Amino acid sequence: MKTLILCEGKTDAIFLSYYLGRVCGWIYIPNKDAPKDFSITATEVMGESVEWYRKGDDFLLICAVGGKDNFSGFIKDKIIPAMIDSSVFSQIVVVTDRDDREELSICQSFQAILSEIVSNIENNTWIENTYQNSYKQESFVKFLLLVIPSDKEGALETILIDAISELEYDRPIVEKAKTYIDDIEPLALGYIGKRRLKLKAWLGVIWATQYPEKILTSIDKQIRSVKWEDSETLSQCFSELRKI
Repeated sequence: MKTLILCEGKTDAIFLSYYLGRVCGWIYIPNKDAPKDFSITATEVMGESVEWYRKGDDFLLICAVGGKDNFSGFIKDKIIPAMIDSSVFSQIVVVTDRDDREELSICQSFQAILSEIVSNIENNTWIENTYQNSYKQESFVKFLLLVIPSDKEGALETILIDAISELEYDRPIVEKAKTYIDDIEPLALGYIGKRRLKLKAWLGVIWATQYPEKILTSIDKQIRSVKWEDSETLSQCFSELRKI
């Protein structure tokens, strides 16, 4: 079986690959070992990434589409044609940040984008959809939309910060880091004048405090420094995703 996960950016893809690897046993494989019945290439200048993983006889493809505004083009250009021609994926997951959007509007947006293969969408719920392939035959795909966080405004950084805050020792560090960014924001609007950037700044200051020796390392190394698999917050958030 082959499963596809679509997420916004490369940081999301790195985190999901690490988390699913540690919790569910998915192992990275190079493109040369990927399934031969489907070929996909990332457009790096668009911020896309394409990485394959394997567990036993099952394959997982995690794609970063280059931002929430790029889901439509990526799906319509690279995913839907392959699904209609050969039903290449049995399961498709979309992971997207809630930001300040309403859940209903997010669901409706992806229903429009995926209308050729997916007609029923509900947040955090696997739904089996039927569609007609290029041979006019009925095909099936299980679809999961995962809006993060599930219960408030925010993004992936929000639940990572919540996960860090679970530890009593780290909780005051998180609060002080957030207060620092809040205080400096009026002087740094050119850098963190948007809500999404402020979230990243919160997390960056937290990590700079927790791992000062790694502050100049790449984001993927910082992500892999944390045992996210121990977090109850993340366990609840990704409970349905772990079913792949």
